[in-house]
Amino acid sequence: MSSLAPCFCGSGLVYQACCGVYHAGEAQPNCAEALMRARYSAFVIRNENYLLSTWAVITRPNVLDLSGDRTVWQKLEIISTQLGQEGDSEGWVEFKAHYQRDSASHLMHERSYFQHTSGRWHYVDGDVRFLKQAPSEKTGKNAPCTCGSGKKFKRCCGR
Repeated sequence: MSSLAPCFCGSGLVYQACCGVYHAGEAQPNCAEALMRARYSAFVIRNENYLLSTWAVITRPNVLDLSGDRTVWQKLEIISTQLGQEGDSEGWVEFKAHYQRDSASHLMHERSYFQHTSGRWHYVDGDVRFLKQAPSEKTGKNAPCTCGSGKKFKRCCGR
């Protein structure tokens, strides 16, 4: 990966100056949203160790094997955050993650819960609002969005 490659999380920064510093252990995310972005980027590059190390002990799986995962993560959209800043003990981040699997486009909408313990943010769990296949090209951008927002696809998830 080029040292000037844009970060997968969509921050606009280069990976090495954004999520790359967290993945390398050079820094810790200072808020729940930064951890959400770093975890998304870790899924993109299949960094299982980072994902496990940032998962709360009470909900962490024993094993995480992404080696056979055919998911190609394409875009992260942060919808909202609640608390999760420096000085908070918990926070929530709502997001949409666009991905492709088996040549079909999909969208996952989740509200994730984070806790700040032992001086670090940890992912606890998430409420998946929906996990749907995105509309095909035949559906058209003027069709209602599959996320149920009531907006046209082109004004919502199709951006």
